[in-house]
Amino acid sequence: MKKLLVLPAILFSMSCATSVSTKLAGKNFSNLNEHDPVIVLTEKETLPENSEFIGYIKVGDSGFTIDCGYIKVIEDATASARKAGANIIHIEELKEPDFLGSTCYRLKAKIYRNLNPVAIAEIKEFGIKKNRSRLPEDSDYALIYFYRPKISVAVLGSFGYKIKNEKDSVIGRVRGGEKFVYKTKEFGVLSFSATSETREEIEIQVEKGKEYFVRCGATPGIVTVRPQLAITENQIGQKEFEALK
Repeated sequence: MKKLLVLPAILFSMSCATSVSTKLAGKNFSNLNEHDPVIVLTEKETLPENSEFIGYIKVGDSGFTIDCGYIKVIEDATASARKAGANIIHIEELKEPDFLGSTCYRLKAKIYRNLNPVAIAEIKEFGIKKNRSRLPEDSDYALIYFYRPKISVAVLGSFGYKIKNEKDSVIGRVRGGEKFVYKTKEFGVLSFSATSETREEIEIQVEKGKEYFVRCGATPGIVTVRPQLAITENQIGQKEFEALK
């Protein structure tokens, strides 16, 4: 009986994962270790000179993927780049979740290797600037932006759910197209949760004077919806949050 239970568990764990594929251009480099930095550039950002093309990466939806927010997709792409010996990911296409297509972020990118310390330092500094908090430097609080983009299936978007903080107090509610900002003077690891047909929880390392963006989603359940909470990079979260009126 135990053997019969193992296979469904394995299949379920595989189905929850993103689909990651790598196509190399015949270059053979040694793997980078997990502590080596990998820089992610958007399609509009310039690749540094003398970067050597290694291949392509594609991160997508396996069909039953659950954990596929922006941060997770970037983490999976980064892990694949390191295995190929690449330290630069240049995004060619980034698709946002769309219920009719996929509830996941999906990414296509080229990967490169560039070990010039000056070029890498400049790109890293640019990355820090574009994700920098917009709050005053002397702020004694942090802001967490919760938002739920509109979706094509109106009936699904009409099902809302409450967001609770680590004290189990309700701080807001989100339906499709809704958003709110949570101001806190508590710092460290804070947890937030949403409960509908299932319970979803995330943890955020909150620092004074910083901004954080949480993309709220939903997948169909048996009776109502199942909530999704995903921390999103600031430059992405700002754009999506401000697009909601």
